[in-house]
This record gives sequence, C-alpha cells and structure tokens, in this order.
Amino acid sequence: MDNINYLLKAATMEHYDFIYYVKKITLKEHIDKIWGWDEEYQQNDYRECFMPHKNKVIVCNSEEAGFLETSEEDNIVYIVELEILPEYQGKGIGSSIIKDIIEYASGAQKRVKLGCFKINTDAKRLYERLGFKVIEETETHYILENQCLQ
Repeated sequence: MDNINYLLKAATMEHYDFIYYVKKITLKEHIDKIWGWDEEYQQNDYRECFMPHKNKVIVCNSEEAGFLETSEEDNIVYIVELEILPEYQGKGIGSSIIKDIIEYASGAQKRVKLGCFKINTDAKRLYERLGFKVIEETETHYILENQCLQ
C-alpha cells in the first residue's frame, strides 16, 4: 500500500471542532482506561492548548481524514500527534505520512521521535514495523525513535 494519496493542509481555527472530534474518537478509549475520560476537562485542556499553526489536516479523496502535529528541534522531528479517523485507518495513510516524515528527517540529518500509549499495541506495532525502537518509557507511554542519522 505505498503511494497513498493524501494532502496535508494547514489547520485554521475553523478546524477546531474537527480536530477535537478526531482526538475524542481516536483517544477516548485509551484515556478512559488509563485516567478516565472527563469531557469537561478534555474540552478545557484542548481549548487552552489548541494552536492551529502547529496542526495539519489530513485530506484523502477530498475528505478530512485526521490531523498531524509535528515539531522540530535542531536534530529531531517530533511527531506530536497523528490521529486518523477509524474509517480511514488500516489503509496505509498513517504509514505513508510517517515514511514521508522519516524521508524528510533523513535528508535533514534528523531523528524522528514519537510517543504512544502503552495500551495502544496496534500503534506500537506500526511504529516498530516502520523502524522505530523504544528508547524510554513512562508509566503510561512508550517513547520511540527512528534513527535517520547514519
């Protein structure tokens, strides 16, 4: 499933509700199991932390399918969040996006880092299949890294 066609478009304040919806659909099950889902807390936290300029909306076949948030430092590209709606999962979109980020980072002599909930075994398997290795753990998360600097 290489060559998945997707487009990343800059998020704006108009994407506020969509991105919250995607976060809720994709993360609620995990957050509920770890800490318990508190809708009021989640909405307040999101409202305080939402910065559209840090997000890209993932578009597939003219439909909004999810969002991506990344950040960069001198030698690291962080995949802060990559959330894809369930109906678009398993189609290679996330893998394509991650492979493109790895390719970019490799050309820029940077490593790629990301984290995932320990209970999200599907995400961890995907990241390991794409060459990521666990480099540290917290109580709730694995931190993984792909060494692009060779």
